[in-house]
Amino acid sequence: MRRLSTTLLILICFTAVSPLRAQHKDSSRIAVTASARQHSILLRWGMTTSRGWKLGNQYGFQLTRYTVTRDGKLLPSPETKVLNTQPLRPKPLNEWENIAQRDQYAAIIAQALYGKDFEVGGGGNGIASIMAQSAEQEQRFSLSLYAADNSFEAAVMAGWGWEDKEARPNEKYLYRVTSLAPKERLATDTGGVFIGIQDYAPLPVPGDVGAVFGDKQVALSWDYSVLKHYYTSWIVERSKDGGKTFEPARSLPVTNINEKDNRPSPRMYFIDSLEDNNTVYQFRVRGISAFGEKGPPSVATIGKGRQILIYVPNIRSHNVSEQGKMTLTWDFEKAGNTVIKGFALNQATTENGPYKTVLTNIAPDQRSLQYDQLFPSNYFTITAIAKEGESTTSFPVLVQPVDSTPPAPPVGLAGTVDSNGVVTLTWKANTEKDMQGYKVFRAGRLHEELSPLVDSIYMKTVYKDTIPIKFLNRKVYYAVAALDKRYNQSDYSAILELKKPDIIPPTSPVFAAYKVADGQVQLSWVNSGDEDVAAHMLYRKTRADSSQKWLLLQTFHDGTQYYADQLIEGGQTYTYIMMAKDSSGLESPPTQPITVTVPSDPNAIGIKTVNAYVNREQRYIELSWKDSNTGINEYQLYKGAGGQPLSLWKVVPANVKTIVDESLKINTVYEYGVRAVNKNGLSGPIKKVKTSY
Repeated sequence: MRRLSTTLLILICFTAVSPLRAQHKDSSRIAVTASARQHSILLRWGMTTSRGWKLGNQYGFQLTRYTVTRDGKLLPSPETKVLNTQPLRPKPLNEWENIAQRDQYAAIIAQALYGKDFEVGGGGNGIASIMAQSAEQEQRFSLSLYAADNSFEAAVMAGWGWEDKEARPNEKYLYRVTSLAPKERLATDTGGVFIGIQDYAPLPVPGDVGAVFGDKQVALSWDYSVLKHYYTSWIVERSKDGGKTFEPARSLPVTNINEKDNRPSPRMYFIDSLEDNNTVYQFRVRGISAFGEKGPPSVATIGKGRQILIYVPNIRSHNVSEQGKMTLTWDFEKAGNTVIKGFALNQATTENGPYKTVLTNIAPDQRSLQYDQLFPSNYFTITAIAKEGESTTSFPVLVQPVDSTPPAPPVGLAGTVDSNGVVTLTWKANTEKDMQGYKVFRAGRLHEELSPLVDSIYMKTVYKDTIPIKFLNRKVYYAVAALDKRYNQSDYSAILELKKPDIIPPTSPVFAAYKVADGQVQLSWVNSGDEDVAAHMLYRKTRADSSQKWLLLQTFHDGTQYYADQLIEGGQTYTYIMMAKDSSGLESPPTQPITVTVPSDPNAIGIKTVNAYVNREQRYIELSWKDSNTGINEYQLYKGAGGQPLSLWKVVPANVKTIVDESLKINTVYEYGVRAVNKNGLSGPIKKVKTSY
């Protein structure tokens, strides 16, 4: 068996990897692909690991066909047929001799299967050295699958392919390939494919072939992503006789070895060298399927090489006189004078252009010029015009005449704020010739530092801003400044004050306390804390009449926080609420209602008896009282000594009706009083008692 040349092996490894090659290195399965023909179905399969490949070659495969549909109808039960009577495994070595002589891919497979050595040698550097370090079995595995992709006949010889000539046009089949290797040696998942002759379609024509011609070389590219499911490798063909005859640009097909699952490559690229820059070449591309079939060629792309100008001008200096005339100098290799027609001066108002050629016919040996048609800001480039091929252009330089005078501040600034917080600002356009644009500023308070609202220059005189309506500050302030093309900035315009639309009602006031005394309901509260509160309103409703509307008792426009309701009747129950209103007429939610019951007779909660027991030995006076009241909240105790008037002494809860006084002086007359207070805050009369100590 002949040995493969080192160069051939290196080129194969460098240009292709079979699409049936494993993507999951830790698993072993059979990958199957199929192609429908007009009268048969072609099948190809391969193991996804080198170990599975070796065992599959040793024990062989079984191909089973399941007829699933007939005449477009699903069969009740698939019809099963094993297509091979013997295990499908590689033919013996002596049967490979003839095909290996005429098919280099068959020679590769035979060498991978039966060759004694399978190493890539030929040097200690570069790709040959890297490939030499790979495992020999991996090399046999990878290259044999690549070769099978390019020769279906060789794949059938190796037991990796089958042509089903018994397939019928009105049926569709599920083909399943099973490895016959013992499970204890390697568990392998079977592979399958569903297809019928009716799925036949001619191979597609490659499209979108582009070419970039350079100095004695061309870079080709074509759409790979659309056709990668049809073709596993590609042939680039070229013609030098106007398209009459084409020949392969390389002896071997090329394929994409850089594709990754998470970042697929959309195009294929191919670089070819040209004999000269004078011959007109035509290039076209055709694909090779996984069954070694060549697809139709693409439309040819035409071109020829061109000499590339390697010298680039470089602007060295630029000066502007007081009269506004620019002097520009540049560098350019003298060796390039003979390959250019001359120079051209290009001008633009921005660095990215567009550039306009303003001076031409500048001599090839000239290195300076003068020019006076200047804008406030200018960008210039120098182009070396090549006699052949592409010209070269210098980097741009900025040239600005002296200008330190800023424009006038904008005038006529006006604005509105709608209910959604959208601000519309307008102002009059400045009339300076070198105007560049404007900057817009905003502040939340009158004397706060203004902040810019735009990062770059704003070109229009109408500006839209959005402000948060629900912020507490009720006003917002704007100003505008103008900038010229030298970026001189004017002073601010007059400050514009805008009032935000008021959509937030004020906070509610809070009742602080209430009581019933002297025939009145006495109320106190804490006013709303909002700055723009204009009034507080006090409302009342009688509980006995649930249909009654709230009665406005009083509107307070000042800081009043107390009110005595005298328009009450004994035995009635009243409910009170309060609301705050701001300057925009928005009202707060009402306070939590308070309910007050006014007794018919304050004496109804009076004290019946009060007793004072004096114990001089233990030095205390025990005060006790009796009443038959209900709904008592507390008792107020009063004390006076030596003829002094009574003053509040203690307040005790309703369950206490006895108390001891130990703060006493000998030979002193003490007077005590007790008053009951009910849960509505109503106080009864004071019941008094005197005693001597």
